[in-house]
Amino acid sequence: MKALSLCLVLLFAGSGLASAAEQYGDISPRFKCHHPRKDRSFCKVFPQFSFKKGICNPAPELLGHIEWCREDVTITEQDECGKWMTYEAVTITYREVYCNGAWGKKFKRTFPKEPTIIEPPLAKNVVK
Repeated sequence: MKALSLCLVLLFAGSGLASAAEQYGDISPRFKCHHPRKDRSFCKVFPQFSFKKGICNPAPELLGHIEWCREDVTITEQDECGKWMTYEAVTITYREVYCNGAWGKKFKRTFPKEPTIIEPPLAKNVVK
């Protein structure tokens, strides 16, 4: 009796799986067995060398600039009246980035830091 009920359960379960397989048989799988190969050309593997020598693309497209280095500096300047001014600034070195992943030349920009407002100490016994 147990064997008969086991056979009936397997029969009904198998028919349910078969109908599900027939119902969803036309759906293509998400993952392919073969993926497209990576671009292993010389320009992709060695972008900096190929950019410097102009091998693949002598003038690649400029994507933008990245911040390469940042340093705090103290600058002393003389204004047109002859007064010396000393202030703190930040010197940022940027570098160009091209579409093939290569870096271009460096250039620097210096920006003064925001001045800190220091109020003078309150004087005691001030007559107004």
